[in-house]
Amino acid sequence: MAFLCALPWLLLAALGAILASGHGLALTLVTTVPVIGAIFQYRRTGLLSGANSVTGLRIENQRLYVRLGCDAQIAVSPCDESRMGASFAILKLRRIGSISGTYPVVLVALTPWLSNTSPEAFRQLRVWLRLGPSSGATRVADQQPPNVQKTH
Repeated sequence: MAFLCALPWLLLAALGAILASGHGLALTLVTTVPVIGAIFQYRRTGLLSGANSVTGLRIENQRLYVRLGCDAQIAVSPCDESRMGASFAILKLRRIGSISGTYPVVLVALTPWLSNTSPEAFRQLRVWLRLGPSSGATRVADQQPPNVQKTH
């Protein structure tokens, strides 16, 4: 999954290499920055080793929270740029009450061997994101769902 985080940078490096294919020194200069960006992104968010990398998601009291690498719990809301499918979710989560501080999250649940979340937790998150926190689809008479739903 870490490869997916570095993929945009790697594609940019490949495009730079194609465009500068006839120029030796220019190739080195054009591809160095995207390769450094790919390594940084791979280590920071792909390996979940950075202090601001998202290591978990949970839904509590009808709010979505992220758990960061530094063990902080922050309330977030999904941005309009987020995308969901049946077996993947690319989320851009923004800190509530802030115009900065976004957190990228890539969730994949293709097969039991190629996933970074449990299928049930992923399904619950998808339902919650699509129907919204005020939806009564998973609750009976405003009864709270299970306290913590871990997805990743």
